[in-house]
Amino acid sequence: MLRELKLKAVYRTESDNLLEDFYIPALSTSVRYDRAVGFFSASMLSIAAQGLSAFVQSDGKMRLIFGGELLAEEADAIQTGYNLKSVVQRLGAQFLSQIDNLADALCYRRLEALAWLVANGNLEIKVALKQKGMYHEKIGILTDCRDDSVIFQGSANETTSALLPDFNFESINVFPSWREELRDHFEPYVLGFQQLWDGQSKNTVVIPFPEAVRDRLIKISKTISVPSIALEIALQQRLLKPDDEPTAAEPFVPTIFGDAEFRLKDHQLNALNQWRAQGCQGILALATGAGKTITALYGAVRLFQYTHRMFLVIAVPYQNLADQWVREAKSFGIRAIPCYGGATRWTEDLSRAVHLFETYASPFACAVVVNRTLKSEAFQNVLKQLPGESLMFVGDECHHHHSRSMSEALPSQASVRLGLSATPEPYRGGDEADLSVAYYGPIADRYELADALRDGVLTPYEYHVHLIELTAEETEVYEELSAQISRLAASLDSQNEAQHQQLDTLLFKRSRLLGSASNKLARLADIMCGRPPEPLTLFYCGDGSVEDEDSGESLRQVEATCKLLYKNGWRVATFTAQESRKEREQILANFRVGVMDAMVAIRCLDEGIDVPACRTAYILASSRNPRQFIQRRGRILRRSPGKLRAVIHDMVVVIPEGVCSSFDLEKRLFREELRRVSEFARLAANGADTYRVLEPLLKRYDLLHHFV
Repeated sequence: MLRELKLKAVYRTESDNLLEDFYIPALSTSVRYDRAVGFFSASMLSIAAQGLSAFVQSDGKMRLIFGGELLAEEADAIQTGYNLKSVVQRLGAQFLSQIDNLADALCYRRLEALAWLVANGNLEIKVALKQKGMYHEKIGILTDCRDDSVIFQGSANETTSALLPDFNFESINVFPSWREELRDHFEPYVLGFQQLWDGQSKNTVVIPFPEAVRDRLIKISKTISVPSIALEIALQQRLLKPDDEPTAAEPFVPTIFGDAEFRLKDHQLNALNQWRAQGCQGILALATGAGKTITALYGAVRLFQYTHRMFLVIAVPYQNLADQWVREAKSFGIRAIPCYGGATRWTEDLSRAVHLFETYASPFACAVVVNRTLKSEAFQNVLKQLPGESLMFVGDECHHHHSRSMSEALPSQASVRLGLSATPEPYRGGDEADLSVAYYGPIADRYELADALRDGVLTPYEYHVHLIELTAEETEVYEELSAQISRLAASLDSQNEAQHQQLDTLLFKRSRLLGSASNKLARLADIMCGRPPEPLTLFYCGDGSVEDEDSGESLRQVEATCKLLYKNGWRVATFTAQESRKEREQILANFRVGVMDAMVAIRCLDEGIDVPACRTAYILASSRNPRQFIQRRGRILRRSPGKLRAVIHDMVVVIPEGVCSSFDLEKRLFREELRRVSEFARLAANGADTYRVLEPLLKRYDLLHHFV
């Protein structure tokens, strides 16, 4: 009962855990809950629903009041008896947008608790509208079966950034009803809530909750299980303490991972079984977004639990990806040593871990290393000390190990080897695949994007093609570069390094020309015109430059894209090599919770970096490398709370008819672009639309058979 709780008079997030110290204990013993919060937003949803995972299990009844904003003309009309129907419809559309763009895991799980209560008839919601300003009061009234009540009044940061630990601050004052000396403090809140609910509060109009939003909550409730207290606590702990070090003595399989209870999917279990059948050696070709990292960590933990001794080394191509592995490993109780960022940062820790392992003082250790460090003499010297029978080596994006220099750096003594890649085959031929297979073993299992879409592991997507014509000047440059490339390729000496460098330079220039085609920005401006900002949108740009339409000066495409979006009211941030690691982490967090609408990126998100919240992507620049565009698509299709579909807009470059002197060159460019377009359209929900857009060009170049 509420009286039996040891309640404090004041709770503050700086010194208290409001969820575990107040909301969950108080809601666990309550049967009625009245709650009024500020305006309807992502952060207010989260605040209103704190601890409801405990309340749903008591079959309690809840009344909730959100605030809404009246437009000036609506406030004037209400005073003259204006029908509120249009106001309800407008607010309903606004609230639905907030729900549809909710990507933060904790916030979405709390929304699910609200949905559960609505669907079971245990929650009524109303909206309070002030004729001037907004309704901001935040109060709660909890009542148990003995009719004892606890009244609390609080304040919180009212921006979406309240969800971020750096900005999160909330405080509440608590008034127990059995404390008669506090009656003058809490009674006005009790009376005020009832008056507001009954529509008797001065200067405030109370309307029913929009039916469309109620229906959406009921729809959400049909896809969820009973809200879990343990999951809510785990998600909050991850949000407030993302860098907590594992405290377990040995690695373990977590009960909760990410935003749900942990359970390996069937395709992940099957992949591990196939790998184990090959003697714990081989490559898992799992589609981007299908959970390669989790599959590998789970496999390593289970193998350790069988052998009771393991030194796990995980090699990755990029530092951002390495950071991600280190974070993911924590969920399995693994304190991975980050071997990158300068030898002085990791040499001592790694040497100590090897010593403890060699002397049997520690049965498990883990190091995450980037490929560049893996090849270094310092790391190789330490690696050679590890006993092969206890060494498990994981190569993430193992197609980077195709080269002879990389393959020679892989530990030859490792008895357990696991390669991971969505695209393990080489895209340039040669013996690259043979080198990779020679080390890791053959591909043990494939799980392709079509399989992931079929099983609901990835999000269904729409694909929209935008044909971008080169200008006459760009076509002329493209022709000249292509001619130089053809001449050089025809006389290429495989032993002449200077020739190879010259060819790479020409190919790079031509690729940059296509990536920064000026008409791409013009087309993007047309698309954005009159369209409101769409949260959770990603723009992939090239590293070339375009002419600024206002000043005539040369701007990098990424800068020009940001400028265009700013002019259209978007909140954007760049995600490029120029941002620091810390800045990138903050950008990703801000993107996830809606502090910004879009990220404008150059290549940095191509491999391994998770942005599952992304709902829409505009590809302004794409290389001819199938691996890159396949990785990009998989990145966009990752599952995220509330994400029902993804949308991809692709800028496809063509040469306008009659501008180029060579028909064959026109056809060759379109055929090369068609490789990507055909692949993307093949599995899109609207693939037939792409065919209709391309049909005239497919017929012109006799390429109908190339579009599958």
